[in-house]
Amino acid sequence: MNARHTGVNRRKGGKSQGRQHLMELNVRTASLKRQRRQKASNLLWKSLSTIIILCLLLVVGRLAVQKFFLKNSEYSLKHIEANLDGIMSLEEFVQTSGFTDGQNLFLLDLDQANRKLAAHPEVLSVNIERILPDTIKVDMTRRHPIFLIAGNNADEGGDSYIPGKSFLCDDNGILFRPNRLNPEFLNLPVLRGVDLTNASSGSHPDNNRIDFALQLQKALSEIPEEIFKIRSIDVTKSYATVVTDASDARFTFGNKDLTLQISRLKKLLDHFQETGRQLETVNLMIERNTPVTFVLTPEKMSAKITPVNLRKKGISK
Repeated sequence: MNARHTGVNRRKGGKSQGRQHLMELNVRTASLKRQRRQKASNLLWKSLSTIIILCLLLVVGRLAVQKFFLKNSEYSLKHIEANLDGIMSLEEFVQTSGFTDGQNLFLLDLDQANRKLAAHPEVLSVNIERILPDTIKVDMTRRHPIFLIAGNNADEGGDSYIPGKSFLCDDNGILFRPNRLNPEFLNLPVLRGVDLTNASSGSHPDNNRIDFALQLQKALSEIPEEIFKIRSIDVTKSYATVVTDASDARFTFGNKDLTLQISRLKKLLDHFQETGRQLETVNLMIERNTPVTFVLTPEKMSAKITPVNLRKKGISK
């Protein structure tokens, strides 16, 4: 009897302990949930507080920028320091850039102005910067043309420059069409024989003849102008280039071994400058017995014209 009674008590005690353990577990779970909710709530409030503070700072900062910079008359444009390199007038610069007196310096779109000015056919480079409190500084560098390019149907006398229509070529082979007449353009050597059908301002044609003409001009520029000055270069022929100088003498160059041909030309010029004879034509494609003709005076019109042997004249290759 006692043994059975003891077993019943044990079972009752076990159930009681299980209920107590379950209650403690529920209490701990509820406590953890409250703690999690509290942490989440605190994090949410902190986030909201941070956002509110940032918004307030943004508003205050914007108001400060408006007051002290964007609406401050001290930062209104009053001066333009312009180095335009002869490309345009100050009025044209203002019209193109859109910069006018009284505009706020910080509201000027320098990038857009740079793009507009760089699109000008004569501009090689441009730089614009703000100088506080009231000045804009602009520096331009223009393209320096070395050729006036004759049109596709130009005749021998068609050397005139027509603003907005005639193409110029710089030493990098870039074609451009200035909209103004610079007296400098009228004295440029004329480049003939270039196909301008698909040419456009600012383009760099893939043209071997233009490239050779540039090489030839650079080499000939080493000769003093009082001795040799280019009037025109004709690249019409694929195998030869004809250069006419200021005295209307014509010099034919082959498209190979340019260095040797220039060397022969310098020696010929030195030699005939000493004799005082005026050259009419020279064919530098021929290495030996270079064909040379002279401008004849009336009393020598019947004289026979013969090639010049460089070796006999003491002028080696």
